[in-house]
Amino acid sequence: MKVQLIALLTGLLFSSSALALTLQQAKSQGLLGEQTNGYLGLVVNNEQAKKVMNDVNAKRKLHYQKIAKKNKLSTDDVAMLAAKKAIAAAKKDHYIQTISGKWQQK
Repeated sequence: MKVQLIALLTGLLFSSSALALTLQQAKSQGLLGEQTNGYLGLVVNNEQAKKVMNDVNAKRKLHYQKIAKKNKLSTDDVAMLAAKKAIAAAKKDHYIQTISGKWQQK
């Protein structure tokens, strides 16, 4: 019984990981896009995409803070510079935010 339970739990763990949405999948599916503030934004309301967005944005914020501290800049300034690079590097058909706050495909 314990072996079956462990096998079932292991299977569930791996199957949920396999179904987890990646950042690139979310962007390719038009669920997430690059915002003008240096963070990802939710293009389409989707719970999996929102989780990816929150995870990536938290990591980006920490990274921006480290760079800002090292270079004696504000975190917002670093984020704005990162936004310009991320928008420029976005793939064709991925969503980017315009200055007016609207989403458009690149």
